[in-house]
Amino acid sequence: MFNHTFLARLFLIGLGAVGLYTAVSEIPSEDVSLIPCVFHSLTELACPGCGMTRACVALAQGKFGIAWYYHPFSFLVVGLAIAAAFFPTRLKQTWSRCSSATQNLVVISGIILCLSIWLMKIGNFGG
Repeated sequence: MFNHTFLARLFLIGLGAVGLYTAVSEIPSEDVSLIPCVFHSLTELACPGCGMTRACVALAQGKFGIAWYYHPFSFLVVGLAIAAAFFPTRLKQTWSRCSSATQNLVVISGIILCLSIWLMKIGNFGG
């Protein structure tokens, strides 16, 4: 019933609606908290994904600098959602053409980059 294309489109519609609502009602993106972070609630530390919701809302509002500040991976998430929503066959073909070694390298690099961003955030918040 739910496939990647449907979920990507649903994500983009929801993101657009929240972005439009917050822009019209003049709610600053830093005040948007749609998904409470369990990790942050338990540890008082930012998690690797903290700031992603605010970053995606800032992107939907066209505030690219603010989005980058909250979480640089928001550009990747929204970009992949757009690709999955509008070009699902092309995205799947492109990924399938990559060797398993290349796919593993992409995934591992993404994890390392995300964790690096997280460690920098913790360093800035703790210092």
